[in-house]
Amino acid sequence: MGKGLAETLTEVLKPQTPLWGCEVTSRHIVLAGVSPGRNAIRGKVASALPADALTISYTPPNIHDVELIRSTVKRLMSEAGFTGSEIVVVVPDDAVRIAFVSAENPSKNPEEQQSFIRWKLKKSVPFDVDSAQIAYRILGKQNGHPGVDILVAMSPRPIVEEYENLFDSLDIHAGMIVPSTLALINLLNATAEDTLVLKTASDCITTTIFKDGRMQFYRRVAGTPSLYDAAYPTVMYYQDKLGGTGLRNLYVCGYDSAVNASTSELEEKLKLVPRKIGPAGLDDIFKPVLGSVHLAWQNLI
Repeated sequence: MGKGLAETLTEVLKPQTPLWGCEVTSRHIVLAGVSPGRNAIRGKVASALPADALTISYTPPNIHDVELIRSTVKRLMSEAGFTGSEIVVVVPDDAVRIAFVSAENPSKNPEEQQSFIRWKLKKSVPFDVDSAQIAYRILGKQNGHPGVDILVAMSPRPIVEEYENLFDSLDIHAGMIVPSTLALINLLNATAEDTLVLKTASDCITTTIFKDGRMQFYRRVAGTPSLYDAAYPTVMYYQDKLGGTGLRNLYVCGYDSAVNASTSELEEKLKLVPRKIGPAGLDDIFKPVLGSVHLAWQNLI
């Protein structure tokens, strides 16, 4: 059984991740792999899914047509030239609760850290926290604020098992399971400038704030509002709660051509030019998967 979300995010984001990743969404299955040096794409392929094959929620089952999805993954592996026995699985943001927890003096004991996180989130998470898979990363202190911030990703254990079992049936080990937005941000260039990232999917839009060089806020908006309507509450939180004095970068990643048509409102009202997350010239649909396997795209010619 894969470690899945039971791994800490610190461990998940280490470079010793598998060389292949697969993202399962409510509309597509996306598969891509990189070279051993993670500086070249070995293969990439995607396939559409029928509307009723998979739905995303905190309530199992998410995968309704297991055999269809299994056969589709198997076909894509053949088309892409998949090799090996391990893969990163990128799961929809709607299947994972991502949150920030603050602790005044966090324990150094991992079991006590997890117990504290479960206790803090018990009343705000709409599923059984005690049995959920949990991943977390201790971010450190914010300037001018007491306590230590912890980034947490949590999902119901039965949901994680659905994805693990899918790949087990293909004799492939789901060595890591990563939420789509957290996979995508691995493709961002490191910058100390305050940054807003918008990511669209068929089921939701996620907004992420980077301030002082690290992730400090995440929000998931269900459905498909305009990009500006999704971003506005996050920008207000950045200004009012995080003490932000000016966003310098705006990145947008979306699977739908309509995203490009709706960025003009963002530019007009936020006074920022939306930029595409690298690598340039690659469809956005492949970027979370390539982020999950740590493509070093800056080295691509």
